[in-house]
Amino acid sequence: MNPFAGLMKGLPRRLLPLLYLIPIAYVLQPILWTALDGRFYNFFHSKRPVAPWTEVAVVGIDRATRSEVFGRPVFPLSRHVPEHSKIIRELGDAGARAVVFDLEMGADAYAEPPVELAESMTAAGNVFLVMSLGEERLTTGSGDAVVLRPQRYPDSLLVAASQGAYVVDVDADADGIVRRFFPDRRLTRLGLQTLPERLSGIKRDDPMPIEFPSVDTRVPTVSYRDALAGNIPEGAVDGRIALIGLIEDPLTDFVDVPRRQKLGGGVEAFGQSGVVVLSAITETLIRGAPIRDAGWLTTLLWNVLWCVVCIIAIPRKRPELAAFVVLGVIGAAVVATGFLHAQADLVLPAGLLLGCLFLVGSHAIVTSYVHTAKELHAEEVENERVHKEMETARRTQEGFLPDEIPTVEGLDIWGTNVSSLAVSGDYFDVLDLGEGRPIVFTIADVSGKGLPASLLMSNVQAGLHCHVFQDSFDLQKTAENLNRLVYRNTEVGKFITMFLAEIDKVTHRLRYVRAGHDAPIIVSSDGADRLLEEGTCMLGFLDEADCEVAEIDLAAGEVLCLYTDGITEAGDPGANEFGIEGITEVLKKHRSESAEAIGKALIDAVWAFTGLEDQADDVTIVILKVAA
Repeated sequence: MNPFAGLMKGLPRRLLPLLYLIPIAYVLQPILWTALDGRFYNFFHSKRPVAPWTEVAVVGIDRATRSEVFGRPVFPLSRHVPEHSKIIRELGDAGARAVVFDLEMGADAYAEPPVELAESMTAAGNVFLVMSLGEERLTTGSGDAVVLRPQRYPDSLLVAASQGAYVVDVDADADGIVRRFFPDRRLTRLGLQTLPERLSGIKRDDPMPIEFPSVDTRVPTVSYRDALAGNIPEGAVDGRIALIGLIEDPLTDFVDVPRRQKLGGGVEAFGQSGVVVLSAITETLIRGAPIRDAGWLTTLLWNVLWCVVCIIAIPRKRPELAAFVVLGVIGAAVVATGFLHAQADLVLPAGLLLGCLFLVGSHAIVTSYVHTAKELHAEEVENERVHKEMETARRTQEGFLPDEIPTVEGLDIWGTNVSSLAVSGDYFDVLDLGEGRPIVFTIADVSGKGLPASLLMSNVQAGLHCHVFQDSFDLQKTAENLNRLVYRNTEVGKFITMFLAEIDKVTHRLRYVRAGHDAPIIVSSDGADRLLEEGTCMLGFLDEADCEVAEIDLAAGEVLCLYTDGITEAGDPGANEFGIEGITEVLKKHRSESAEAIGKALIDAVWAFTGLEDQADDVTIVILKVAA
């Protein structure tokens, strides 16, 4: 069978849960997965290499500037008109293509109109100011409404002298971290524009992931103090947008960002001053917004793809393995998503993907567990049924064995069968044909074991009984007929070894046919031993077989032992076999005891030799002892 066809069999039914599990994951996104999206975003963004900054530079009002340049009181920073007027000229001389004051230059910051500063702005012709908006809730006749209104607006004299004031409000995600630049369409209705869009000349209609600086690749920064003194490194601001703002003051102006930043003075943190964030947004826009969010359709297809991979990979059985597979697929999906973010500039919501895989994987694991439990239950039911059938077969087979051994004066006969499975492929029988007729006894062993061997042996037992109780019973013809019965009713390779014999009750003359069976052992009263090795081929090996009959007289006190190969081939932990020597030794040692005692001693010796509780093969023994 084609493995791929086997894999695809039943796949549509296995994929059906996606129709409701993925929508559930999307519904739960604001509650469970959004926070994970942010964490994954932070991690992946921190692995993304950052290109050198070429469009912006920061002129930072650092601690040295505040302590050495600005007179008291330092705040508000916009009140230092002479310094701001001069730095505009210095930056212009250094080649800055635009100067941005990320400071609140409201009219309340000046005791007198900032004429000098306005003149410097007018002369430069490339100065931009910032403003902030606020939301107000108004109650009208139609209900409550939220409107935007300018709050921190620069002095009108400065606005007229500059290129205008532009919005710099940056929205953060629910966890307070700024990751994207969110355009506000309400600004258009108010006739307003954001500063990054104005500086870059690019209008955004959808959120844009911001490319933040890294510890190694920082936004070029010049100290306000150095720039005011004319100590601007060559090329530091030439052709760049110079943004002037407060730095190195996390208590006053600090924005949480998704990757580690160097704040100065050897301090690093997941945050940056507002002017650096503003410069990063501006440069990201000018670069053409290299990082992009995947659209909803791309995101959906990505999530469905990994969910399908998860379902295909999960085994329908073994829930423990299914759990490891789910974890492996989740790991691979997260790595692939992170690669796309860090190297291919495509942002996919990894938290939502994890949520989809969690629900799909959990459902698949539970399904695997239920499926496995059902199969195990079905196997238990089937095993119980088979066990009952085997018990029935065992009881039926026990009916084929003699219920009791005939008692004959001058002969002590005992036999037993110990099966290695529920049913045996061994057989023995002892039959008294009546007054003036002999005792017929036999032992046989079917190739193989278990139920098939038992069924074949039951046919042999039936055939034997049909012959034995006829007045015309003949040992040789019976053996030959049994050979044809086995040959014609079994597959090739199946055969039976048998020792079939009759003994005269008075003379103790033994006549026998040995059809390939292990040679019986005779031990005399003085301890001498010999084997009955005369015989022909096994029953069922050939269609026609001449079964020769041999004869021998048994003397008083002699012990005849019939056995199957379960005795001789019984092995100890060192792979040594019990063998004929082991049987002979036990017979000699216990030859003066009864047939039953000899047989049980032989079985005990075998168990002691193997050291096992369960034997590997069927064991059958028949002991015949002539009275002394």
